[in-house]
Amino acid sequence: MSTGNRPIVLAGFMASGKSTVGRLLARRLGFEFVDLDRLIESETGATIAQFFAERGEAAFRAVEADLLNRLLSFPGVLDSNATVIAVGGGAVMNPVTRRALLRQALVINLTASVDEILKRAGDVRSRPLLNVEDPRARIETLMRERSRVYAELHYSFDSTGMKAPDVAEQLFQVVRAERARFQLQVPISPVHPSATHDYDIAVGECLIDHLGHALVARSYAQPLAVVTDATVGANYAAQVQHALNSVSIGSFVVTMCPGESAKNLESVDRIYASFASNGLSRDGAVIALGGGVVGDTAGFAAATWMRGLALIQIPTSLLAMADSSIGGKVGVDAPFGKNLIGAFKQPDLVVLDLATLRTLPQDELSCGWAEIIKAAFISGRMSFEDLERDILGSWISPRKAAPALMEAIHLKRAIVQEDPFEHGRRAWLNLGHTFGHAIEWWSGFTIKHGQAVALGMVCAFNLAVALGLSTDQWLDKLFSLLKAARLPLRLADLPAAAGLEFDSAKVCEIMQSDKKKKGGKLRFVLLRAPGDLVITPDVDISQIRHALTSIL
Repeated sequence: MSTGNRPIVLAGFMASGKSTVGRLLARRLGFEFVDLDRLIESETGATIAQFFAERGEAAFRAVEADLLNRLLSFPGVLDSNATVIAVGGGAVMNPVTRRALLRQALVINLTASVDEILKRAGDVRSRPLLNVEDPRARIETLMRERSRVYAELHYSFDSTGMKAPDVAEQLFQVVRAERARFQLQVPISPVHPSATHDYDIAVGECLIDHLGHALVARSYAQPLAVVTDATVGANYAAQVQHALNSVSIGSFVVTMCPGESAKNLESVDRIYASFASNGLSRDGAVIALGGGVVGDTAGFAAATWMRGLALIQIPTSLLAMADSSIGGKVGVDAPFGKNLIGAFKQPDLVVLDLATLRTLPQDELSCGWAEIIKAAFISGRMSFEDLERDILGSWISPRKAAPALMEAIHLKRAIVQEDPFEHGRRAWLNLGHTFGHAIEWWSGFTIKHGQAVALGMVCAFNLAVALGLSTDQWLDKLFSLLKAARLPLRLADLPAAAGLEFDSAKVCEIMQSDKKKKGGKLRFVLLRAPGDLVITPDVDISQIRHALTSIL
């Protein structure tokens, strides 16, 4: 999905101007230019016309596909990934080649009218596919046959009546806009031998509008399921379906109730029923459109329906972008504990559309900052002054959260790649969560997850100080960042906690159901200093209760 320095491929009908425009566009971008037809002639020692006459179109397409695969798979062939490639009019008709192009390049279809094609083609006898009695009829037939495939390409541009430099300039603007929109693509490649599922995290603006092009090359069986909640669905479900419809991908929408109280097996059962009634098949896919509750619940349904379907995560909250959509953990709550029913389910793709942050309520934006602040302490790489500046700027424009969000994503990427199944360092990501989950559960989920994580970090940092592992310096820094993020330092800071009588014994009891226990003992992730954490089970109940009093 991201352009970056990935190849720009000009496809489309013969004589639509791909080679001429491609050279000009490559020069404008400072890229290398490759004309695939000329490369084929160089490789085979024959002109295109000679090759067709001697070996036929099928052999030509095989050579064409092989060369394209080499260009995409081995950038060293070109010395650089920064390349504009002009391909033959039939190159994208091969479904395998087309899928590779759509996934690894920005593919632009150049079109022109039949009259324009005939004028530009010159001596049609030099073009094997037009060396027929009625070239016009042949062009019309080929255009009809190829129209559906050409419609799947990322962009289509009609060059009829335009000069090549003007076309190149227009395409330059398209590429520049794409680069601004697709800011980053983060590949996730777990190093654990049993976790071989790689996927990309695409980050940028207005990505939902391009979702169809991102998925069309994956050839999922239709229809796709779009699982969302009533709040998010009202804003974005139609936009997702429009993006899918634009490339002829059918879909249906499954709507959950919003909120943590809907993260349960009853919701999963209703999702299953919709999957069945709409004919979602094993080769289909589930799109989770929403915050962490939707991502976890839809992800669990995807992991378990027909023993596992493809999953695409489109988180629409800052909290889900920073945390739950990445790493492959999915699940639901049970009457006896939070997140106790779940699975590891890696997505095929994670799409972080920063434009969705514009509709985020202030308290939800705050909740996202809890996870980003947590990540900053775990990594120890980001300047806390820069982090506080980004937090304060986000109240003016949510997009100001992007730099700190990217730091959190890079941290989680590094940890998840190393430890996908939480056998080691991935447990660090639970900083503040053992306390936070229990506080969230005790409140009956009137306290939001991000708010509970903030309070959980206050408890964990106080516990680290009490155990002599850390100092007040980092507790003070935590307080400063939580204040900037409009997150609670005490229960009294939350209107949702008004009227709730805090019961530390009950919270401790809830903590005993924490799924991260080992050997029957609770394990606490504690910070000694930014980037320096310890996991310890050696905490007695009196110390836990004392830490809980720090939020009163």
